[in-house]
Amino acid sequence: MINNRWKGLGLGTIGAALLIAPATALAQAPTTPLPTTPTATPEGGGIGLVGVVAALIVLIVAIGIAVKFYDLKRKREEEGVVLQARLSDALLLHPSLVGMPVVASVHMPLRRGSPPLVEVKGTVANQAAREIAMQLVQRELGGVPAEVEDEILVDPLAIKRVAAA
Repeated sequence: MINNRWKGLGLGTIGAALLIAPATALAQAPTTPLPTTPTATPEGGGIGLVGVVAALIVLIVAIGIAVKFYDLKRKREEEGVVLQARLSDALLLHPSLVGMPVVASVHMPLRRGSPPLVEVKGTVANQAAREIAMQLVQRELGGVPAEVEDEILVDPLAIKRVAAA
């Protein structure tokens, strides 16, 4: 068995040899720099500069357009959230719709002139409650031109299931 002290000495010697070898190799390198040949500038070198400047301008314009579309999308989504909150509050607070799961979802298109899509979904106990919900949505839209999709299901047992749960 080899003593641990001698193992460390052997690895230290190998490590020192590896560190010294590059120093001796560097010392043998020539000290005078190699002569350089002058490079000729090609005629039309300004065309490359114009191309780079044009590419940068196109990139800046593209980034500006992307930011404008992102801002427009964000504003339209914000308008949709406001409209959806107004419709949801009206549906939740109406006394004849209490306990009936009726919700309105609003999807806003990117174009400003396009009407929003309002989906009214849920389950009501009778046809009268369905009509009340749709009239309430139309009233809350208040003249906003919108496409309204009626996806309300009439289920007479809906109130009994909600009460039993």
